[in-house]
Amino acid sequence: MLCKEQGLPAAISFRPWQDQDSVENLTRLLHDAFAQLKCMQLNCSSGLQSAEVTLARLRQGHSFVAELDGQLIGTLSVYDPHSDSDAIIYRQPDVASVHQFAVDPAWQCQGVGDALLVTAITWTKSNGYQRLALDTPQPASHLISYYCHKGFLPSE
Repeated sequence: MLCKEQGLPAAISFRPWQDQDSVENLTRLLHDAFAQLKCMQLNCSSGLQSAEVTLARLRQGHSFVAELDGQLIGTLSVYDPHSDSDAIIYRQPDVASVHQFAVDPAWQCQGVGDALLVTAITWTKSNGYQRLALDTPQPASHLISYYCHKGFLPSE
């Protein structure tokens, strides 16, 4: 199900994740954002992981957050190509990839995710990558529709 964007409050800031940001709060945000997929019985690691795993994944990539009044309301990480990935596309030298992409359910459909994707695309281009990839579970048709609407193409 897609929803109509309502526009972002000017007070939302988009910035790189910082060591002083609460990993526990970010992990809780990931769990909340992935709860719908969990209800669909889809196993998404971001929705189940510990704070320690969240921190390791944040440090593996170039991570960004959306913040409003000191509260983290969205996040994503962009990874450089990684040769040990199970996904062939993530190993290609011209491809950056999105991971741990989540928006607090209270802020979904209001442009936060769109702005985080723009942040990822800008980072990707400014770091010399030609493409940006991500994955989502096949049964999550609402997410597939969203990503296609944002210009991502399904891969084989």
